[in-house]
Amino acid sequence: MSQQVIAPRQTQSELVIEREKESILPQVGRALKRKEDPRLLTGRSKYVDDMKFPGIYHSAVLRSSYAHAKIKRIDVSEAIKADGVKLIYTADNLPIGIKNQLTTGETKDGVQIVRPILPKHEATYVGEPIAFVLATTRYYAEDALELINVEYEELPAVVDPERAIEDASPKARLGLRSNVVTVEKREYGDVESAFRKAAKIVKFDQINQRVAPSPLETRGCVASFDRGSGVLTLWISTQGPFQTRSDISEVLNLPENKVRVIAPEVGGGFGAKISLYSEEVLASLASMELGQPVKWIETRSENFLSMTHGRGQNQHVEIAVSDKGRILGLKVRIIGDAGAFLTEGSSDSTFTLRMVPGCYIIPAYSGETSVTLTNKVPHDAYRGASRPEATFIIERAIDELARELGIDPAEVRLRNYIPKEDFPYKTVGDFEYDSGDYATNLRKALELSGYDRWRLEQKRAREQGRLIGIGLVTYVEICAFGPEFPQTASITVSKSGKVTVISGNSPHGQGHETPLAQIVADKLGIAVDEINVVYGDTAQLAWGTFTAGSRSGALGGTAVYMCADKLRDKMAKIAANSLGISEEEIDFREGQLVSRKDRTKKISFSRVAKAAYNPADIPKGMEPVLFAFSAFAPPNYTFPFGTHVAVVEIEKETGTVKILEYTSVDDVGKVLNPLIVEGQVHGGLTQGLGQAMLEQVKYNENGQLLSSSLLDYQIPQANDVPQFRTFRTETPTYANPLGIKGVGEAGTIGATPAIANAVADALAPLGIKASDMPFSPDYIKQLLSSNKNRNSLSDRITNL
Repeated sequence: MSQQVIAPRQTQSELVIEREKESILPQVGRALKRKEDPRLLTGRSKYVDDMKFPGIYHSAVLRSSYAHAKIKRIDVSEAIKADGVKLIYTADNLPIGIKNQLTTGETKDGVQIVRPILPKHEATYVGEPIAFVLATTRYYAEDALELINVEYEELPAVVDPERAIEDASPKARLGLRSNVVTVEKREYGDVESAFRKAAKIVKFDQINQRVAPSPLETRGCVASFDRGSGVLTLWISTQGPFQTRSDISEVLNLPENKVRVIAPEVGGGFGAKISLYSEEVLASLASMELGQPVKWIETRSENFLSMTHGRGQNQHVEIAVSDKGRILGLKVRIIGDAGAFLTEGSSDSTFTLRMVPGCYIIPAYSGETSVTLTNKVPHDAYRGASRPEATFIIERAIDELARELGIDPAEVRLRNYIPKEDFPYKTVGDFEYDSGDYATNLRKALELSGYDRWRLEQKRAREQGRLIGIGLVTYVEICAFGPEFPQTASITVSKSGKVTVISGNSPHGQGHETPLAQIVADKLGIAVDEINVVYGDTAQLAWGTFTAGSRSGALGGTAVYMCADKLRDKMAKIAANSLGISEEEIDFREGQLVSRKDRTKKISFSRVAKAAYNPADIPKGMEPVLFAFSAFAPPNYTFPFGTHVAVVEIEKETGTVKILEYTSVDDVGKVLNPLIVEGQVHGGLTQGLGQAMLEQVKYNENGQLLSSSLLDYQIPQANDVPQFRTFRTETPTYANPLGIKGVGEAGTIGATPAIANAVADALAPLGIKASDMPFSPDYIKQLLSSNKNRNSLSDRITNL
């Protein structure tokens, strides 16, 4: 797809047609191609399933076929005798001392929610692991599953989160008095007074449906335990090798320095590869018991049944406004669907509450969320995690009240934005927004999308009976998590002058190698191609944190920047000592360390590196060798923002929603590499489009998953995706020295409500409200048919 990109100048919030002059840092800001792409595109990279070892065992998992049932008996006597079978784990023969999963919690009335590695007495969702089989081949392991006999006693299941919060609801597990695990409330200002004074109150309910992350690479791992050293090595498709190391060591009661985790190439994660899963623990256990490598690779069908789902909120909204369209108060009630167990992402709806106010001044706010258990696959983070859900609430509300007031939705937004002069701004969600210029961003989006032209076209189309809709969204998100999660890096310059960066980031498709190399190249005055960036191995770096929340540039990039700064200072001292000048004179340029005062005085980068390893060639008292380690903890989160404009047309005959044009103007702070930023925006827009128009995890009333394959669960294909028109404004942040805000989730956050608002706008003349996603042809056709029947009945009554 072709792109039209407007790159930023250094001035705040000013859009630029092209970069007219070189940056002071000539590599940062350039649209360099990704260093990793040649190996990825030619199939020379290695993923978990590419790991081959002599004597490796393969595994398969028997999963519950019931959403809720007592486990009366598990008989593996025939399966253990099957060809090639070496070992079968059930809850009855797991080693003593193995802990449960670490993500636990309790219901609101104090009942502990414990997640076992394998359940002994009760199955709580379809797809829950029940038994783990090891065999000499995967085929033997899969065949043995057929020979395991499990006797179940089916129990009532609860699937609807609205029903789950009721006292009379079936309980998601035995022993519960309530399914509700979390209730959080936020209050700000005089809400009741605000609603009493309102000229208009808009109320609506909507569902932000469950979606399946569906990464290109499913989950998988290879565990290998060395009995001689007592070290467990785990190759795993993960977003956080260091977190996995900590979790595995705790669950298995292993010293953390006896666990090595390696993330090779990772084919997508989207938040669902952060938490530890039972299969990874079981593969590790089996390798420890047998002293042989063990591989487990998830099938695509298993992926729908067992990988955590995202989104899943029922949202109830009331917004009160003056007759001028000024927001007076906001009430939000959210029911979050946690699924059968708690994960680190189970708190998403509580974070949603804090981000609901978005980029608007909200004088009075009341928010409440209830997180409830259901008999479904557990919920966890999914690209954007809580911020798309929050944006969906406030941006749908803004458009609904604009329609009720008869005011253009762009104008309503402009009347309610937080002014740029008020930053840093303390929100009613108790965050401090770092910087923002929402009005300039919106006006650029209106100009670049041809908003006024499309409004005229919409008017003409309506006169012809065509359904064209224009959806507008201004989002703000929270990124660069966070002060509590430092990110790390190290840099080594070898004796021959070769630079190796080891990053605490662990990418899964983002393209970290190139922008991190660009940062170092600018600091040390060398070419990007001379820098090797590695990551994903806990044996190479003291510590690191996860890759998620659009934090890798802001935190990981800053850690690299700090390391390069330390090496720059040290190398400047060595060069100055060699040249007989002051270190303040030294400039790093094109592989040379040069005097700013006398350009004839210079020394090559490689000669300085060589000198650093010879104590006789460095200043007295200086420690030899060129190595630096840094950990960066930011003082605050960052808050990227942007405006998206979607134009759609609905075909009355088929119910098909066609995207005529999509324009985004995102503000992600300083940009390290525009090409990678555009790729991230395009990917995010496509996933946001997917939720709006195609994707939905479906269960029947008994908790059986109805969307368990790509035949039943639709993800965007090339012909579903329009030609995106993507632009940027630039408002740097104070939260890190690079001024980066983050871009990984921006497109996902803006696209879903923009398309939803466009569909609602298209249907508005017919008096139809579309409250559910996805906006599939069947759903839209159903709405149109219901409206036609209703109007026909009205005509007949009138004629009588």
